[in-house]
Parts: sequence; C-alpha cells; structure tokens
Amino acid sequence: MKFFKDYFTLAHKNTKPTTTLAFLNADWRDFESTPAAEEKPDKAITIFDYHRLLSETGWKTIFRIECPLSSERLTGNQVQKMQNKRILGTIGRTLLIAKKII
Repeated sequence: MKFFKDYFTLAHKNTKPTTTLAFLNADWRDFESTPAAEEKPDKAITIFDYHRLLSETGWKTIFRIECPLSSERLTGNQVQKMQNKRILGTIGRTLLIAKKII
C-alpha cells in the first residue's frame, strides 16, 4: 500500500489542477488457497482501501466502474478446486476515476 500512497501523492504534486486520474485494480485476497469463511478481512486489500488512499492524498473519487473479465482466465480444474474448497473467486476489476482536489 505504501507504493500506491507514494504514487498518488507524487501524482497529486506533479499534475495540473484539472487532472483526472484513472486507477484500475482488483481486490487482493488470499482466495487461491483459503475458503471464504476462513479469510481474514484485515489481511486483504480492497477497493475501499484504494479509495481511502486516494482521498488521503488529495483526490476525490467521482466514478467507480465495475469491469468484468472473461471467465476464460480460469480453467475448469481451477473452478472445480475452488468449488470443492468453497473458495470465493472473483474475475473482475474496478476502475476508480478521481479528480484532483486543489
């Protein structure tokens, strides 16, 4: 998270007052090996954390757009293993659009 905080701060410092920032990312969770019921939310990095960082570094989020990805990135075997272990997997990204606060 330090990388993103530093990046957002640097971007705010070195951009024009009219700058709009687009940030595409996904939640980071240990979903590859941990059943959903056993996940530790405090160990995850979610879109809420990215939104908070943007706000703390001088940006105002003006849009949140869900960007689905093809389910083809997961093989049938991967899906079956996740189902058997009751693992919650996601196949999307979130696009945050933020305006620079002056």
